[in-house]
Amino acid sequence: MMMLGVMWMMTAVVVGFMLGRVSMYGQMGPVEEQEDSEEQQTGARKGFPWRGKGHHEEREHWSVGSPVSGFAEVHWVGENPVVTIEPDGDCVYAPANGKITRLFPMGNAFRLVTEFGAELYIQIGDGGDELMSRYYRPRIMQNEIVGKGKLLIEFDRRGLVMAGASCEVSVRVESCRYGGDVKETAGEQVRIGEEIFQVQGETGQEIPIRGRAFG
Repeated sequence: MMMLGVMWMMTAVVVGFMLGRVSMYGQMGPVEEQEDSEEQQTGARKGFPWRGKGHHEEREHWSVGSPVSGFAEVHWVGENPVVTIEPDGDCVYAPANGKITRLFPMGNAFRLVTEFGAELYIQIGDGGDELMSRYYRPRIMQNEIVGKGKLLIEFDRRGLVMAGASCEVSVRVESCRYGGDVKETAGEQVRIGEEIFQVQGETGQEIPIRGRAFG
């Protein structure tokens, strides 16, 4: 009888221990899941790369600089934004890396396709009188690859003023090969190389390959 009582006591101890383990597991499971959820929420608040519905990628953007320094004015020709600058110097510089796709006969205007696909038309004066060509000295050739800041054209600003001709420099974005939006950012006064346009690409858009942009 004593042995039977001991066996019953040992059995009760084992069963009680197992029931206690099951009870503890049932209580700890939801707590661990709640801690994981809180860690994810904390990580999202701290800026860790959790990809949720509220995640937004920044758009790529590129800058078009001013080819001259002076007082600037922004207006539109149709759907194309134009920045017109009253220059305080006699030189026009490249506003971005690109290719001169056309140099006009008078030497006072050219087209530049930038490495990020924006096509620019830049002109000095009104270009109405071919006799004024003597006031312009291009330092570039058609189809030449140029870097931002390169000297493109020298012009006789004083001579143009004395002849009653305009010496304003206008910059127009005519198209963007890779799509996107064009935003004018010029202030009332700009310096050479200072941003006057910002070309904004699509979300996640890769920077175009230079050779394709110049094709």
